[in-house]
Amino acid sequence: MANASGRPLSADDTQSRERLLCAARGQFSKRGYAATTTRDIARVAGINPAMIRYYFNNKAGLFQAVLHETIQPMLSLMHSAPMQSEQPDMLALVQQYHRMMAPYPELPRMIFRALHNPASAEYQMVNDTFNSVIRSAVEHLLAQMAKGAAQASAAQRQALVISALALAVFPFLIPDVVRQILQFSATPDELAAIANCAAPLFACAVSNTAGGQHA
Repeated sequence: MANASGRPLSADDTQSRERLLCAARGQFSKRGYAATTTRDIARVAGINPAMIRYYFNNKAGLFQAVLHETIQPMLSLMHSAPMQSEQPDMLALVQQYHRMMAPYPELPRMIFRALHNPASAEYQMVNDTFNSVIRSAVEHLLAQMAKGAAQASAAQRQALVISALALAVFPFLIPDVVRQILQFSATPDELAAIANCAAPLFACAVSNTAGGQHA
């Protein structure tokens, strides 16, 4: 790992960088990109604001690092997971997304808002990062389905992929009024319960499409 100029980081540097990333992830999630300042982030991290320039060049560089390092576990899973199962394990990506977003449940909302507001300062950064992630996720799911549900129609494969993406993302985007009624906070236990509840439904759906059945 290196700083903004490409120099390798010492152990102390790495720790300081991680503290800035953690603070930035929390501040960006709660306040949004435009309302968050580098001084806010440095204050929460307990680090001199000048270190943001040292590690990331500027706020935009820090924001991009937050996005990249938050989704890196998802990318690693997609690139390393062997597709040896007879049926596609669609819940693996859903559960990985839940795990990486659970500590910062407001971050998906911030990302969602940015992706639907091309005039925002962060739109291009979020769009560039998540376009590649979403494309990789969809291609990964389709590749798994081509192996495990080869007889499924294009419409069935499309429906399963959209269902998996919705299961991953929607728990973080539930309107506040629904959250209040359900007393739902997107905690790790609640997210795990959603995935566990959906598991047999996905297994049944994949089994049906694998057999070429139609609704």
